[in-house]
Amino acid sequence: MKTSPRSSVLIDLAAIRSNVARLASLLRPGTRMLVAVKADGYGHGTLPVARSVVSAGAYGVAVATAEEAVALRDAGFDDMVLVMGPLYSFDQFEEMARRYVDFAVVSDHMAQMLPQLRGTGLHANVHLKIDSGMNRQGLFPAAVGGFLESIRGIPEIELTGVMTHFACVTEDPATIDAQLERFLPAVEQVRREWPGVTVHAANSAATVYAPHSHLDMVRCGCAVYGLDPWQKDASVEGLVPALSWKSQVVLVKRLTVGEGVGYGGTFTAERPTDIALVPIGYGDGVFRALGNTGHVLIGGRRYPIAGRISMDSFGVDVGTGGEVQVGDTVTLIGEDGGERITVEEIAQQVGTINYEITCDIALDRSERLFLNEEPPTGA
Repeated sequence: MKTSPRSSVLIDLAAIRSNVARLASLLRPGTRMLVAVKADGYGHGTLPVARSVVSAGAYGVAVATAEEAVALRDAGFDDMVLVMGPLYSFDQFEEMARRYVDFAVVSDHMAQMLPQLRGTGLHANVHLKIDSGMNRQGLFPAAVGGFLESIRGIPEIELTGVMTHFACVTEDPATIDAQLERFLPAVEQVRREWPGVTVHAANSAATVYAPHSHLDMVRCGCAVYGLDPWQKDASVEGLVPALSWKSQVVLVKRLTVGEGVGYGGTFTAERPTDIALVPIGYGDGVFRALGNTGHVLIGGRRYPIAGRISMDSFGVDVGTGGEVQVGDTVTLIGEDGGERITVEEIAQQVGTINYEITCDIALDRSERLFLNEEPPTGA
């Protein structure tokens, strides 16, 4: 059966490459960049994003789970991959080593399992995560000495990285220095035994705001996708949004005064008006909180959402001018004519952060199209 997509998510890989270049321009010579492509590349597509950021100069990519790393390797991605989240079994340690995937030791449990690699003949690249104040993952600085002792003399283990994660860069930048004061002494303790270890801490916000936190490598996430770390206008930081989301009008219906739209009758026509129906809803990732508050773009004009967002559709108040017709493109995120709707605008309306919006788009109910892909090497 031939089908037509209910909505299309467009990913501009040229924008992603541009953002990598912009962020790289902030780094001192010799500082490398990892790009977080976890959660399906923040909804942008793990493999195409991974290939694009490396082609733009990133050293490698970071993921959250062993499964995400395996998927990249199975798809032929051969560059550096770091698993930042916990591994849950020794089998996963062995699998990451066999696939040449770096992984972070983020818990006492992982630290206790790691010496079991002795005698396996494998080679594991390990990054020690230090908890410098986020109190989520990582070993406390006081545990570093015992960890180093536990892996000393095990040829299968190479400590290639020491890392931490900042908790409050955008909310309270002063915490960067407070966390570095806990982190850097632990780094020096490690470097007495592993002098070549790569040290990394900065996320997107710290990469932009705090050059002194760049160290040997930065780990950029949201900014690579053109999402502003401060939830404002990404263009102020020279970043280009990579994702747009479009659907279409499938029905236009005239309402008379006093008629309602959708569940609960939360919108009532105060004048004769046309309601354009868009065939996606909260089942597709359109936040229900956008009912009667959000907007879409049709024909380069901004129109208000009318009534509640249903699971599979929502209405738009398009007036009685007759400009909107069945088949017209509806832009939920992106630009149309001189108007634009940003992810940050939507996030502010629903009370969340920009990359929750992109992560929540239900791609099993949409199509995702990649724009400006680079040809394979040698093509």
